[in-house]
Amino acid sequence: MNPIDRRQVLKALLGTTSVLAAPGLLHAQDRYPNKLVTLVVPQPAGGGADALCRSLQGELQKALGQSVIIDNKGGAAGNIGTAAGLAAPADGYTVTFVNLSTMALNPHLYAKTGYSVADMQPVILLTSVANIIAVNPDKVPSKTLPEFLELVRKNPGKYTYATAGNGSGNHLGGEMLKSMAKIDLLHVPYKGGGPALTALLGGEVDAAVADPLATLPHIKSGKLRALAVTSAKRASALPDVPTVAESGVPGYEAASWAGIVVPKATPAPVVDALYKAFDKALKAPEVSSRLSSQLYEPVGMGPKEFARFAAAENEKWGKLIKQLNVKLD
Repeated sequence: MNPIDRRQVLKALLGTTSVLAAPGLLHAQDRYPNKLVTLVVPQPAGGGADALCRSLQGELQKALGQSVIIDNKGGAAGNIGTAAGLAAPADGYTVTFVNLSTMALNPHLYAKTGYSVADMQPVILLTSVANIIAVNPDKVPSKTLPEFLELVRKNPGKYTYATAGNGSGNHLGGEMLKSMAKIDLLHVPYKGGGPALTALLGGEVDAAVADPLATLPHIKSGKLRALAVTSAKRASALPDVPTVAESGVPGYEAASWAGIVVPKATPAPVVDALYKAFDKALKAPEVSSRLSSQLYEPVGMGPKEFARFAAAENEKWGKLIKQLNVKLD
């Protein structure tokens, strides 16, 4: 074989090797995830939703092997950020935080949310959470919820309560309390749990139906006073604080929850990878212990079960919203 022929053979062999190697290279490039992941939080920084996601961030990065950035897109009771998250490519690199409000309340409260629950692919139900009915002790002398309810009854329309916004889980929980306890308490909506908490601490409002993750440190420091929790049972983190039902409003329960979704067309293997990563982060001992101590009970429900749960919640709250005749446009 002359030198020219040898070079041609070697070139042909190298070309064949490159072709054979290409599928492996493509597979490596397509492996998920191979770049940073964005977690869209449709609430402002400083509130409970933001605090929950940031508590998971470190362990989630370890589980995925990639950086995870949190993108706070607050406004319109979570509608703006949720719509933005669901409008992203269905490739698993943009995931969206959802909660009771954005997944089960807003579709019944707003004529146009900018998104549809049908466009969501549930990934994981992260936590269930009991909100806290808290007051500013400098403005409200009441030491218990019955005392506060009596104070409000004697002064109809005088006292105010803050929430994370019109149509939020806090708002519906507050309206349910007003209806069941027969009180006239003025609702003051804010653009997220963080601003609502700041308003309560600053004395702009008297009370709040508040997310526990951001509120608990201020209760422990004495800056705020917890009157009751909104769950059916007392919270292990606040064993001395009774439920609303125990405090003269029998049958009251308005627990919230939080989860993660992606656009509907996201490939099943990617959804599964995200579920496993979030579940692993949620079950990390330090994370799980910290969440439980702050009234966030880790759940870790998978995609199919989360979808069924969300459907049931939509039905339950849809009926209540219709009964209370609450509409937001």
